[in-house]
Order: sequence, then C-alpha cells, then structure tokens
Amino acid sequence: MTHPAYTSDGIFAITGPTGAGKTTILDAVCLALYGRTPRLNKVTQSGNEIMSRQTGECCAEVTFATNTGQFRCTWSQRRARKHPGGELQAPKHEMANAESDAILDSTIRGVASRVESTTGMDFDRFTRSMLLAQGGFAAFLQAAADERAPILEQITGTEIYSRISMRVHERQRSERDKLALLQAETAGIALLEPEEETALIQTLKEQQQQETNRFASCAATTRAIAWRTTIDGLNRELVALAAEAHTLHREVEAFQPDRDRLDRALRAASLDGVFATLAALRKQQAEDRDALQAGEIALPALEEGTRQLAESLQAAEQHTARAREALQNAAPVLQAVRALDQHHVEQEKVVRAGEAGVRSQAAAIGTEQQARRKKSEERFDAEKTLHSIDEYLNEHSRDAWLIGGLTGIEEQLAGLLATQRDITRKEAEHNQRQTALAQATRTLDTCRKQGTVRAQALADAAARLQHGREELGRVLAGRLLREYRTEQETLLREMAFLARIAELTEQRAKLAAGGPCPLCGAPAHPFAAGNVPVPDAIEQKITALGE
Repeated sequence: MTHPAYTSDGIFAITGPTGAGKTTILDAVCLALYGRTPRLNKVTQSGNEIMSRQTGECCAEVTFATNTGQFRCTWSQRRARKHPGGELQAPKHEMANAESDAILDSTIRGVASRVESTTGMDFDRFTRSMLLAQGGFAAFLQAAADERAPILEQITGTEIYSRISMRVHERQRSERDKLALLQAETAGIALLEPEEETALIQTLKEQQQQETNRFASCAATTRAIAWRTTIDGLNRELVALAAEAHTLHREVEAFQPDRDRLDRALRAASLDGVFATLAALRKQQAEDRDALQAGEIALPALEEGTRQLAESLQAAEQHTARAREALQNAAPVLQAVRALDQHHVEQEKVVRAGEAGVRSQAAAIGTEQQARRKKSEERFDAEKTLHSIDEYLNEHSRDAWLIGGLTGIEEQLAGLLATQRDITRKEAEHNQRQTALAQATRTLDTCRKQGTVRAQALADAAARLQHGREELGRVLAGRLLREYRTEQETLLREMAFLARIAELTEQRAKLAAGGPCPLCGAPAHPFAAGNVPVPDAIEQKITALGE
C-alpha cells in the first residue's frame, strides 16, 4: 500500500464480490499485528482455521509506521516438515524495526503488548476504529432512524461518550444545587462589629503567643528525648562493660590450670634432677666397668676431650647469657600481665566516663524539672483563662445565639482544651522518663559496684601472677630449667671422667719419674708427682643442682 492515495486519504474501502478475499486481507492484517482475527479468537498448536487446506505453512506480515518509527510485524505457523499432513507446530510472532531489521520482541504475548504500546490500540480498539465488523454495518444501514445510534455506538465502540455526557449532566446539576445551598447559607451570616473584630484579633494574638510557647515546650521535650537517648547509650555501654568484666574473669579462671601445671612442673623439676643423676651414675658406672681398659688406653684422648668440653662449656655459658636476654625480652607471662594491666586502666577510664555521664544526666534532670515547673505555671494560666471563659459564658448565657455565628471562638476553645490535654500527656511522659532515669541511675550504681569488684578480682589475679613469676625467678635464679639440666649433665660426665682416672690407683702407683707410662707409654705424666684431681668440688656442684 504505497500508492499516494492511501496516505493522502484517511479512509478507503476494499470492494469485490463474495469470496474475492476482502476479509482475508483484513484477517491477515489483524493476524500479523495481534496474532488473532475477528472471526478466530486464538490460533494455537492444536487448531488453525486460517491456514489453507493442503498447505504446509502460512504467514502474514505487515509494515506500519508511527511517530516513533517504522516497524514490521510477522506471524507464521507451519506443519511438521512443512508437509500438508504433518502436525501443527507452535506459531511464531515477532516484531522488528523495519529500517535496521533489529528484532524487538519474539514472544506471542510480548509482540501483542509491544504493538499495543506502539500504536496505542489493543485488538478491540483496532477492530472498532480501523475495521467495520461484518454484518454490523449492514444492520446499521437497514435500521430505523431511532435505532441507528445504539448500533453505531456498538460498532465503533463510542458508547462510552454517551455515558460521559450523562455523568457530566448529573454532575452539573449536583454542583448547581450545592452552589445554591452555599449562597443561601452565606446570606444568613452576620458581619462582625469593629469591637468584636478587635477582640477576636486580640484573642488571635494571645493564641499565637501561646502557640509560640507550645513550640518552646516542644523544643524542651525534644531535648528531653535526646537526653533519654543518651541514657540508653550509657545503658548499652554498661552492658558492654559487664560483658568485658565477665570475659576478664573467664581469662583469669582459664589461666588457673596453667598456673597449677607450672607449680607441679616446679615440684617435679626438683625430683627430676636427682633421678636423672642417679640414673646417669648407674649407667655410667656400668659403662665404666665395661670400658675400663679402653679408658686407660684412651686417656690422652680423654684429656683432649676435656679441653674441648671446657671450650664447649664456655660457649654454652655465652649461649645461656643470650637465652636469658631473650627470655627477658619475650616472656609471655610478662606480656599477659601487661595486657591485663592495660585492660584494667581502660576499664577505669570507662568507669570514670560513666560517672561523668551520670553527672551530666543529673544536670539534665535539674533542667527538665525547671521546664516542668514552667509547664505547670503555663497550665495554671491556661486553666485560669479557661475558668474565666466559663464564667463569662455562664454570665452571658442569654447571648447563646451568638455561638452559631462565632465558630472561630469555638475552634479556639477546642484548641485550648486540646493544649491542656497535651500538657497533661507531656507531664505523664515526663514522669515516666524521670522514673526510667531513676532506674537507669540505680542500674549504673550496680554496674559500678560490680566493676569495682571485678577490678579488685583482676588486681588480685595480677598480684598472684606476679607472685608466681617472682617465685619462679627466685627458684631459677635468672636462668632457664634446661640450662641447669645441661650443666648438670656436663658435670656428671666430667665427674665420671675423674672417677675413672681416680680408680686407676694401681696403675698410678707404677708411675716413675722419667719412666714410660705403663698405659700410654708417655715418658712424662702429669700424675707422676701425685697431682691427682680431687672430685669433691664437682660432686658438690652436682648435689647443688640436684637440690
């Protein structure tokens, strides 16, 4: 449809004899746009009355343009393998941009919805505005004059405009009646005298001043709410402090088994040295008996070994000094004590902060009490004013007819009563907040006492830990337990060497000055002149280490 006549004229007719295909063209347009026709509501996989007989597929395509662009809608359905006897397949429906061929939608419901949003017409509006229903237009032409309007409305879907016209007429009549009623009521209103207007203005100013006072009262209430929020925050801090103190108590209790194990280890260490000495002596004695001959032959080598042991002892002492320095720099017990001390200081700071918060809350309580007294005075003044108004009304009861014309005074009186109720409610809230503050203060005192008790328990635990550390240092004399064990084993070996040498009494007696040694054959021997080493000093050291 690219002929200029189709674009220049707003309406055109498709004519032809019966069976020429007029309805088929309209069905194809509807099918391409909405996936259905006026004669066939739905085309599915189970049935398709549009597809021609003995065909394997059918297709409808329409290109249309709107203010938003040019679009192309395509609807198609085929049978299996495009065979006339094949099963119907699911229909396909897609909408694309006619200029760029970009697919905008390819689902059955999605295409219908997009066509509606693009053209502004759903299927019913399209068939009524674009297509005249078959048979309906013939009935319109053959109907009488008074019957054509309903038929035309049914064909074109314009019956809604008749309903709108009826509703507009009814609304106009209703509004006209309301206007007449308002005019009648306005005619009966009496104007105020200048004195009455002045009195009302004065009353308005007084009410405005009262409103200002109420705003100030609301501001004070807001401050009280903020103060209450601060109290809640302090309560949460108190709960956190209690949890912290409980954690410290658990840490002290958790350290107690380690301390008990340390005490048991110290007691066992004193026996371990004696037992190790006894076992070493027994073992060494057996070995010495078996290796007596070999020891006598290897005496020079033993002397060289003794010298090397002395050098090793010196190196061990240097290593001991370095280990002692490392112990002083990285003792875990000292670090734990420092951490506990630091935590204790932080707890004291938190307690002091809580006390400062209590003092500030006490000051806020004083401010709140002053505000409460001020509110009480304002309420007394309001009650006095209300009482004066009541007396005035009682004295001038004969002027009750004026009340109907002075609705503003009634509203002001209702406002005064509402203000009085608001003051009473705020006083009740203030009493509740004061009770809550007293409860919070008692809770704070209780938490402070608990914090003091826990701090004392922490100090006692730190003192016990320090005492245990000092006791351990006194027992070890600044050295590690393994250092004592190493020194003890070294001295045991040295004593065994000396004992082995001392047992060679018979061989030593055969030594003569200038003669060869019967064991090693050396012409000179240090023990020839009777310089036999005495093991008493070494035995004393071993005994001291065992103790």
